[in-house]
Amino acid sequence: MLGLLVFAATPEPVAAYVGPGAGFVFVTSFLVFAVSLLIALFSALLWPFRAVLRFIRYAHLPKPKVRRLIIVGFDGQDPKLTDRFMAEGKLPNFQSLAAEGCYHPLQSTFPSVSPVAWSSFSTGTHPAKHNIYDFLDRDRRTYLPLLSSTRIGPPDRILKLGRYRIPIGKPDLRLLRRSRPFWSILGDHQIWSTVLRVPITFPPDRFYGAQLSAMCVPDLLGTQGTFTLLTTRKSEAGFKEGGRRVRLKQVGDRLEAELEGPNNELVEGAPPLRLPVSITLNGSDESDQVEVDGT
Repeated sequence: MLGLLVFAATPEPVAAYVGPGAGFVFVTSFLVFAVSLLIALFSALLWPFRAVLRFIRYAHLPKPKVRRLIIVGFDGQDPKLTDRFMAEGKLPNFQSLAAEGCYHPLQSTFPSVSPVAWSSFSTGTHPAKHNIYDFLDRDRRTYLPLLSSTRIGPPDRILKLGRYRIPIGKPDLRLLRRSRPFWSILGDHQIWSTVLRVPITFPPDRFYGAQLSAMCVPDLLGTQGTFTLLTTRKSEAGFKEGGRRVRLKQVGDRLEAELEGPNNELVEGAPPLRLPVSITLNGSDESDQVEVDGT
């Protein structure tokens, strides 16, 4: 303790270097805080005017028959089995919903497949109008299969820096479903809608509401889901599975391989991204340890 007091009583100048990055970080953080504060203050000042505008906009609307309407739909559910199970008392929650609200089976489309039926549900039109005929379409140039609902393309401009490719702008995301869904029409009349997991809604519509897309959302590979099979079997063993097959190589008490992901569009040639995967065998199937990229 005495040594510390003596050390504190005899200060000496210490040479040190403070990089310019610290100043940039401080200035950037301060600017973010200041801009956020100004936006919050501006929003608070505008709130009374927005409230008056909202009141004027809603004043001419007729009083709704119900305050809130909830539509619950199940993909592929058989209405005949549902009716039978409800009559037998096996679906009490469905019975409660039907008693409190209404329950009606909807006529399907032709063809009666999910993306076609749900597109007709959301737009109120037939396939010739909303342009969705199946899960897949074909490329008329190569006859290869394509997603029928979505097109994903690269950005228009790319900045080349050596072997790297920096995209300038956003990728091209297009929803191929035509006609307007009913929630967009409701939004035109300032009626909020929350659309959860309705198929054929990617990319999400721009409307007065919130939306979470579901069926037919492409994965990172641009497909409708590609699984990976890790196996020790040889390639000539007669596989029947689809997806991707990755051969595991045994190194001592470990099985090692590489998982292949989407292409790295930031590098010339767009090579696929890869992560190492290993399985440590501990002599019991329940205690084997799986690590992906060391974690």
